[in-house]
Amino acid sequence: MDSFLENVGFLAICFVIIYGYKKAVEYYYLKRLSFHEDEKVYKAASEFVHGAPSDDVKIILASCFGLNEKDAEEILSRSIPHRTDKDGGYRAFIRTVNKVLGEDVYSERCPTY
Repeated sequence: MDSFLENVGFLAICFVIIYGYKKAVEYYYLKRLSFHEDEKVYKAASEFVHGAPSDDVKIILASCFGLNEKDAEEILSRSIPHRTDKDGGYRAFIRTVNKVLGEDVYSERCPTY
């Protein structure tokens, strides 16, 4: 029985090491591709939820890394119908940004207002 528990413990440690390595490689891969979070996107989402004019949100989005003015217009056009959602359209906004980028870079968790 002792050898069984030792083997299970050894496998658990190996699993944790492999999982940590996978996460580190994934992080550095995304960073190398320049797909890392930009706080301006979260600021634009917050402004969008609080009812800021579309032009102001578009300016913030256009200044984000990896997004241009055309992308900002697409994000806003897809997100505006969701302003009546329970969260004010925050999740739809972030989901749309991720779709435009083609990667799930940004977290959809709503901040507490």
